[in-house]
Amino acid sequence: MSTPSKLRTATPTGTRSAPQTKRVAVREPVQVRSPAPSDLGALTELLEQLGYPCTEEQVEARLAALTSPGQPLVLVADLWLGTRQKVVAGLLAMELGCYFHRDVRHAHVTALVADRRYRHRGVARALIAEAQAIARRANCQVMHLRTNRSRDDAHSFYRALGFEETHLTFDKPL
Repeated sequence: MSTPSKLRTATPTGTRSAPQTKRVAVREPVQVRSPAPSDLGALTELLEQLGYPCTEEQVEARLAALTSPGQPLVLVADLWLGTRQKVVAGLLAMELGCYFHRDVRHAHVTALVADRRYRHRGVARALIAEAQAIARRANCQVMHLRTNRSRDDAHSFYRALGFEETHLTFDKPL
């Protein structure tokens, strides 16, 4: 998982005989990490954008219930807007498990949202990539997710990442 302190160094272009210029530290535009207590407001706003309004207290309780030691199940994406300005621009939550009916471990993405102000900047793609890495380390063989039928842009995005439509899901309120 990338951390906000991880920097890559831009190297000067030109020939080897050109005078060396000072190296400039360039941050990756999107960095994925585990959530921090200071993220509660941003995560609450992101869940509202996804269509699930809640309070910061509810988000805090959910984080406490979902996060297991050594296995982050909630990820946050920071987007660097400048050299010193970053915003929480996305979140992903997932559950790891195994099927009863076959010997396959799976990762289930339960929430994925990129802030509407920062879409098409690689936020969701970075979150999915990190979630896949975590799932592989947990010996999962498949990742799946549910998405509302009305989210056509999301469907195209998931297909572009290699997800295939495989099941029809039924919900019944209890």
